[in-house]
Amino acid sequence: MTMMPRRRGGKVIGGLGAALLVAGGALGAATFFAPDQVEYHYGNARTVVIQTTAGIREQATGDLPTVRFGVSGHIPELDSCDGTFTHMASYEHPEVPPIWAAHNGCQGDAILPWEIGQQVQIEGDDTVYEVVDIRHTPRVWATTADLAGLGGDFALQTCFYGQDQMKFVGLEPALEPA
Repeated sequence: MTMMPRRRGGKVIGGLGAALLVAGGALGAATFFAPDQVEYHYGNARTVVIQTTAGIREQATGDLPTVRFGVSGHIPELDSCDGTFTHMASYEHPEVPPIWAAHNGCQGDAILPWEIGQQVQIEGDDTVYEVVDIRHTPRVWATTADLAGLGGDFALQTCFYGQDQMKFVGLEPALEPA
């Protein structure tokens, strides 16, 4: 008689294990066969979390979102993924403000939920900056000509998750800091 509860428990655990195995297999298959879709949905969920936590922190403490600038360079410096935005020398163009970039998975995704009017700070700088322009370009085959006329004293750039699209946000000192 004491054997029955153990069997039920074993069946339940076995059933849960099988369900986890099937779910894990489905996730693995989705990741293998549709990686962009998995990345897209992961990125959307992550962006909502970033936006929500930043909003709560700003309301509770008054702290604005803050980004850090790193070194100037090219792809190898960008790929260092150290949590800073890299000044991209390859974007230098007379009609384009200086561009600072970070991969979305390396703290760059902080800018994905930003809209015109968002106020932010740069670590180590007391100035409050405001998003004054936003530009979207393809990840590939885009040129600096696509950024000509982008507003702001400088811009931050990252890529969207699972999409062939980059986001550039032009920033300048806020007229009325938060």
